[in-house]
Amino acid sequence: MLKSITFEVVGDNRLVCEGCEQRVERLLKALQGVGQVRAQVRNQRIEVLFDTAVLEAAAITERISKAGYQTKVVS
Repeated sequence: MLKSITFEVVGDNRLVCEGCEQRVERLLKALQGVGQVRAQVRNQRIEVLFDTAVLEAAAITERISKAGYQTKVVS
């Protein structure tokens, strides 16, 4: 089943440029089960569409954290 989840980047390390967006998108798309990713500098959001049968949201949060960003789930 596909599920959409939105993270907000919080803390000191923020998305600041298009390169940051592309890096986060590339890292998350590498996870098996991730269908679509959209990172946005302007509102500090990362939207992910993923297959819950293959991947848990916690794994996405962990990958974002390893990239150096603190997030909170907003939807």
